[in-house]
Amino acid sequence: MARHAEIAGAGIAGLGLACQLAESGWTVRVHERSQEVRESGAGIALGQNGVDAMRSIGAFDRAIEGGSQVRYWNIVDQWGRVVQEEHLTSELFSIPRSSLLRALHERALSLGVEVLTGSIVVGVRHGSLLLGEGHEMKGDLIVGADGTGSKVRNALISLGLKVRRIDLKVAGLRACMPAVDTDPSDAMLEWLSGKRRVGLIPLDGKDQVAIYMFCPPEDIGGRKAPIDIDSWSASYPHLRTAFERVPRDSTWGEVWETHCSAWSLGNTVLIGDAAFSMAPNLGQGGCTALQAAITLTQALANSKSVEDGLLAWQAQERQHVDYVQRWSGRYSRLCSKTPAPLLRSRSRLFGAWGRSKRLNDRFAGVEARLVASS
Repeated sequence: MARHAEIAGAGIAGLGLACQLAESGWTVRVHERSQEVRESGAGIALGQNGVDAMRSIGAFDRAIEGGSQVRYWNIVDQWGRVVQEEHLTSELFSIPRSSLLRALHERALSLGVEVLTGSIVVGVRHGSLLLGEGHEMKGDLIVGADGTGSKVRNALISLGLKVRRIDLKVAGLRACMPAVDTDPSDAMLEWLSGKRRVGLIPLDGKDQVAIYMFCPPEDIGGRKAPIDIDSWSASYPHLRTAFERVPRDSTWGEVWETHCSAWSLGNTVLIGDAAFSMAPNLGQGGCTALQAAITLTQALANSKSVEDGLLAWQAQERQHVDYVQRWSGRYSRLCSKTPAPLLRSRSRLFGAWGRSKRLNDRFAGVEARLVASS
């Protein structure tokens, strides 16, 4: 008899895991509190581990529609110096988040996954998913893939799970906007100025480009919405035409890290932002969720019980996720907290990191794990 999974959250983590479980013979039901499965209009980087995961899921070609392959990236400081850069030999795609989510949703439906919209999960009880109407949805596996404010995680706290949520004291704005001829077509470009950070990533190569902007909460001018074009142009004069194109309804969001003492209790598991949200600095938030979906499904297939599989998965996966989360946080703190007298030292530090063979080999190893295990 097929095993059954109940999943809270139809985002990248939840749908990615649903696809993998269904492909391996599980029956799967996904609960999404919104009335439709959708993603905000912003870009996302799909690094090698995310590319490999989407190929394994069978939705890669659909996911990269409207995106571009990135062949070069760099970081430039406020004095115009390139402090890090790379001509890529691995695969990196910049794509609309909506394309990624649509690809996962369509693939899940094609595999027989039941996706219920307007289905509000409020927690877990007795190893079952608890819905707002008081219904309990029983399953061999219960999954909290319901984001940074996870109701499933909150329920596990009452059962003994220890959780730390860290406010990184920085806000981010991400949006898609019309492209112009001077925008990058196959490169991800980032600029640092004081405690502000801006990046442009190509999408379809001609019609759209994605922008991301970060600044600390005390930066009143930087945090205005719609954005203060003059204020940001004072930091980045050459990007004024980009700031003028940022959609006026774009909003700022706080950035949090989530650290859980464990990712599972009994037959209930947390994945993605519910388990390990991180600063979106290394293009690994979605990628780590996708690779975790792959390795979790493999661990369950290789274990006698669901509980044993969840423990084996965490032992295997946690060191890699912790590593990426730690370095994403360090990057965020250096960008948003470095005082003015130390900005030149920050540039030298970024340069040293970029030249570090040990760090680059370690990160490349994290990204290449799925290829090695397939």
